[in-house]
Amino acid sequence: MRIHLETWMIVTMTLVVCGHGETKKNVILIITDDQDIELGSMTFMPKVLRLMREKGTEFKGGKVHEHRSIGVYLKEAGYRTAYLGKYLNEYEGDYVPPGWDYWMGLVKNSKFYNYTVNFNGDRVKYGADYHKVDMTSHQRACGGDHIFQDYFTDLVTNHSVKFIEDHFLTYGDKPFLLVISYPAPHGPEDPAPQYADLFEDIDSHRTESWNYAPNPDKQWLLQRTGKMEPVHVAFTDLLHRRRMQTLQSVDDGVHQASVLALLGISLQPGNRRAIFSTLRDHNYLSSTYAFYTSDHGYHLGQFGLIKGKNMPYEFDIRVPFFLRGPGVMKNFSIREPVVNVDIAPTLLSIAGSTIPAHMDGRSLLELVALKKAASQGKFDKVKHTVPWRDTVLIERGKMPKLRKIRDRWLNQKERYGKEMRLNEACIEEESQSELIDEFLRSAHEYDILRNKEWHQGYFASPMSRQRRNACSCRGNLHPLKLDEFNIIPNDSLDAPRRKKEKGNATNPDRAACSVQQMNCFLHNTDHWKTPPLWPDQYGQFCFCQNSNK
Repeated sequence: MRIHLETWMIVTMTLVVCGHGETKKNVILIITDDQDIELGSMTFMPKVLRLMREKGTEFKGGKVHEHRSIGVYLKEAGYRTAYLGKYLNEYEGDYVPPGWDYWMGLVKNSKFYNYTVNFNGDRVKYGADYHKVDMTSHQRACGGDHIFQDYFTDLVTNHSVKFIEDHFLTYGDKPFLLVISYPAPHGPEDPAPQYADLFEDIDSHRTESWNYAPNPDKQWLLQRTGKMEPVHVAFTDLLHRRRMQTLQSVDDGVHQASVLALLGISLQPGNRRAIFSTLRDHNYLSSTYAFYTSDHGYHLGQFGLIKGKNMPYEFDIRVPFFLRGPGVMKNFSIREPVVNVDIAPTLLSIAGSTIPAHMDGRSLLELVALKKAASQGKFDKVKHTVPWRDTVLIERGKMPKLRKIRDRWLNQKERYGKEMRLNEACIEEESQSELIDEFLRSAHEYDILRNKEWHQGYFASPMSRQRRNACSCRGNLHPLKLDEFNIIPNDSLDAPRRKKEKGNATNPDRAACSVQQMNCFLHNTDHWKTPPLWPDQYGQFCFCQNSNK
């Protein structure tokens, strides 16, 4: 996903609704960035599991869809709103989005060190000193002396705790919405130094689909992705380890004293506690709904794909999803599919606001009430409740940056229509016989290697099994045949490619790591700047992690 609303934590405080005597409950929503469920990441977050799974309900059908902002909605409902942490990957830091009274947004994509934030309209730069203790920065903006570390996850936690403390003292019973957007476990996966030695031998990411390749019955990229080379295996192992290490700071931010406090460094009161600790100290935990989920999953070697998050398979679309709060069953699992578009109507429902008719999703409180009634044998109530969904459509449109590719497709379609291309493909002798097993097994290793087509990973020698035909002249055509026609030359559309090639002239290795219409990545010892580092003996390698074909 190019644009994220990454790790969110949303807190709304108690308010008595005038004329109804109804108390609005607090809400905490945590959404991590790139956190999987299939690869076992939650196993390494015992504090979150203790607070969320044991004290609440787990939605095992959690999927991801389009995100919608709730800042404007909650502000209109009378909340003081704040957003702290990562925002959008392409955010330039030149504005404060509407709906937020208090703002600290990360400029551009995830960084743990050497980053810039927009702090209530001012750009502020941070360095790379994890143990930095700053008692002077932001004194005026933050209301006095405060500690800010350069490590971004801890910076977000410190800001969040202080915001809660100041709000309690200054605004009384006025409700607030606090969005805490952690970057972990997104790249560059820099862990805090005290966690850099953890999880040396973990292999929870090696699921049943790990290194299961090639897959001729699946899409173009998986047909051409073989088993991982040893260097790729080492990379997935180390990347998984670093991802789990970064999540330890999120785990601490949810429920543990600041690391500086553990190191014996004197802290201001707002730094001694994490989010749940602060809420507990103010007796708000029992009247708080808390969510934990992620924007999407991840893959590390699944189907031979070295890393990424853009595939329509369980490892990329399934996410952690927990809910605890008043009336929510403890240590309970719900398997009905829920989607992240359900979060906004749920928050509006908790806040007592009307859910707009155009808003996608349903309040999760409906599903919780339905399951609770069924568990208590109240089947009449279940019978008269609108059934919950049993299917979720996962879809993805073309990204804006692919407009040039779209234009090229349109030009090519106009010049070479499908019927013309079909006829040309069927002239070939190999396409004259009956289609065997339709076309699902046509792109096996024999075809890839014999035709010298692009592929990555390890492919065995040409296989001896019977070759599947690519098309039948009765009208069936394997999509691979459509991909094998030359692309129409276009000088204007080739300009960005030529510019990129010119920029790579000083780096021939990076220039060589390029495949048309592919997102390719060159990994070497320069990629990670913090331990655990990439071993020198593995050198560098290139891989392409997704395709636009």
